[in-house]
Amino acid sequence: MKISLYYYSGAGNTKFITDKLTKQLTAKQHSVNCVRINNRSISHIDRNSDLILIGFPVYDLSAPELAQLLLKNIDSLNKPIAFFCTKAFLSVNAIYELVEISKTKGMKAVAAQDFYMPATDALALFAKKNSRTEKILKFFHSRNIDKKLARFINRIEKGAKLKTAKKWYSYLAFLIPEKTKKSFHNQYTKYIPEFYSIKDICIECMLCVKGCPRENIRFDEGIKFGLDCDMCLRCLHHCPVDSIQLGNYTKGTVRYKKVEIND
Repeated sequence: MKISLYYYSGAGNTKFITDKLTKQLTAKQHSVNCVRINNRSISHIDRNSDLILIGFPVYDLSAPELAQLLLKNIDSLNKPIAFFCTKAFLSVNAIYELVEISKTKGMKAVAAQDFYMPATDALALFAKKNSRTEKILKFFHSRNIDKKLARFINRIEKGAKLKTAKKWYSYLAFLIPEKTKKSFHNQYTKYIPEFYSIKDICIECMLCVKGCPRENIRFDEGIKFGLDCDMCLRCLHHCPVDSIQLGNYTKGTVRYKKVEIND
């Protein structure tokens, strides 16, 4: 089977799952083409693939906007599609929302899987290096990931229509007042204007500029940040010299440079 796998990854959790999934798929003689979701890749889907796979992290209780736009930009495509996501706590209806978009494009969802992974935003904002908080947050992840992936692949290969992508607890989301949801969203996005790079530390490697999925970072006599940001924290976690900060919140906190999970 020829598979086009599109993934959005910030700090690296979804890339970690993508690599494991790709390894298992190729071991079963499937052909996999991996494409990272960013501003440039959302305008093209390989229409010659037998299956579309989309992976993403859950941000602000939803899929990142770019993952949604990838599907919305499709005119129509009569292909099977499968989804996987990484999450720190609840995914609520993140996958379900993408399934519903794919239906409007004529696609059939055949499988969905989520994975608990360390909360990279909490690590950067609240966990001091080598603290108990860091150990607790890094301990919290799915076990037996390879087995979960194997079952996910089996469902993909069977190709049966996905019965539901809703979580049992997703219905509780309707009980949350809109005012509370808006407050949570505002709390999540209030950090965006506070990104900066310490000029005396920055080595001008351009990893942040090249890696930003929204092309929100530029170099102009120093690293400059715009406001078109998903809060994926890729720039902050992967800066080789920890030059990038988020206000005063991230001074001395953990940088999630590598996923260290022994499955």
